[in-house]
Amino acid sequence: MNLAFVKKSVFVRNLEQLLGFLYSPNHACFYREALDFFQQRQARQQELHLAEQRWQQAQQGTNADVLKQTRKTFTDLQFVDEKQRIARWQSLLQAAEALLQLSEGSQASDSQMLSARLLGGLLITSASNKRKLLLLEYAYKPLYRALLSLRLLEHLLEQQILKDPQWQAWYLHRDITQPAECEYRQKLQLPLVMATFLQHFGQLDPDAQFLLTAASDNVPEKAFSAQEREHFLALTLQGSLQLLQQGLGQLPFSRGNKEQREYHVQQQQFLQQQLQRFITAKADTPLGSLFKVPQAYTSIVLPGRSRYNYDALPRAALLMREAAARGDYNGLLVDCLFRIVGLFPQGYGMVFTPLGDDGKPQLKYEFAIVNSLYPEKPEQPLCRVVSRNQQYRNTGYNISLSTELNLYFKPARDRLKTLPEQRLKELLNMLYQDGEAKYLSRLVPKCWQPENFFSVPEHQNLWHSAQQRQN
Repeated sequence: MNLAFVKKSVFVRNLEQLLGFLYSPNHACFYREALDFFQQRQARQQELHLAEQRWQQAQQGTNADVLKQTRKTFTDLQFVDEKQRIARWQSLLQAAEALLQLSEGSQASDSQMLSARLLGGLLITSASNKRKLLLLEYAYKPLYRALLSLRLLEHLLEQQILKDPQWQAWYLHRDITQPAECEYRQKLQLPLVMATFLQHFGQLDPDAQFLLTAASDNVPEKAFSAQEREHFLALTLQGSLQLLQQGLGQLPFSRGNKEQREYHVQQQQFLQQQLQRFITAKADTPLGSLFKVPQAYTSIVLPGRSRYNYDALPRAALLMREAAARGDYNGLLVDCLFRIVGLFPQGYGMVFTPLGDDGKPQLKYEFAIVNSLYPEKPEQPLCRVVSRNQQYRNTGYNISLSTELNLYFKPARDRLKTLPEQRLKELLNMLYQDGEAKYLSRLVPKCWQPENFFSVPEHQNLWHSAQQRQN
């Protein structure tokens, strides 16, 4: 995986590796393992079945060489099938564990910071990969979905909206410093991430892929009808369950005594039941919405569609609340999600009017990037200021950006429109080298895309501790 940056911070290298666990054009990844399962499943099952029949038939005869050869053929095919199944397990676990390691801290505040950093990194770097549709679909989107689901799960348990007694007990007694022994991590968080991946990769089912192709009818990104979408979701669910039950099954026990084997079998049975429960949860239940609401938000925020509009990303809350009013989503969980992320996605480029020493708005603008979850008000994002006098810097401070000074909102833009047009062009050309040609129709920008800024390693740590100032 290559994010096209000449130099990279440790965080960006970790992000690149995480993406590569799910999708890579150059090496083994879960996408390749899952695609191979769906494309070869029927042929391999038939081949294995025929080999078993020949061996059984040979057992009725007296030719020892034929018996030996048919048995070897059958066991060799079994071995290959088992090897591939274990490889899928390893790829899935590797990706899920890596996401948890990069997003979970020893306390809630650490987890929020790490998650904000990862969500922001995914949004910013997705811009440079917007033409790599497989990478976006099978790495960026499932990771973003799973991470949002983790934070939403934690919020719902903290607010006791999800009241499952066992889940509450795991949450209250969690010990993230000992992840291997932490039941909250092993029995809830890890299955949640794995189920999200399995739900997403279920769309590789050949019937679902055929429907995607047929529905487009050579028209780029033609939207599904309601009936087509329902059919597609049913096929995706079918694919997810096949991938779980046949492509993964239970991870075999490797070594140990009888008690360890029994414990392993019990844990595998529980994991299978938990994954199946998550994957098959009805969309109109709180558990189903725990997966569906982050999925819907992810489909709006990340690129991958021709109708994608970066400027309009903060409208995701409006779109999803309208859909919740129609009954498409659980309204309570939609509100909870936007309590966590606010109106402006992590990593979003803000343009704002700074305050002068007299506490009044100046007639210029600066740049910031959303870098924290849980803003006090959804419309007032928590940001890192990354410019001074419109020159990029990596020693900025944090602000809670008020709507009065946020150029995304019309009143703040109108204040700057009192400046002469030539001055607005000068400001714009400091932000964009081709500013006049590209943005002449809008001299006061609503937002900016920080991809180029973030490509500099010194600019890639927007989440370390910094001074909090008023703005």
